[in-house]
Amino acid sequence: MTDWEKQLARRDATIKRAEFQRDQDIAGARLDGHSFREIGRWANVNHERARQICIEINGDSRTGAERMAATKEQNA
Repeated sequence: MTDWEKQLARRDATIKRAEFQRDQDIAGARLDGHSFREIGRWANVNHERARQICIEINGDSRTGAERMAATKEQNA
């Protein structure tokens, strides 16, 4: 007999781990310079959701290059 409570809890934990990793990958792709529309298409999420994920994880929606340029500008 299946213990549905345990099975569903395991499935939920697996989904949460996969979503966490997907969000990390979305944030990494943005830092590498990819557009939100491109990332959203790859991850099968709305581009605005991809933007929000990047802000939550990276603290910013800019690419890594944009962030470096802004830092150099501030230090000049």
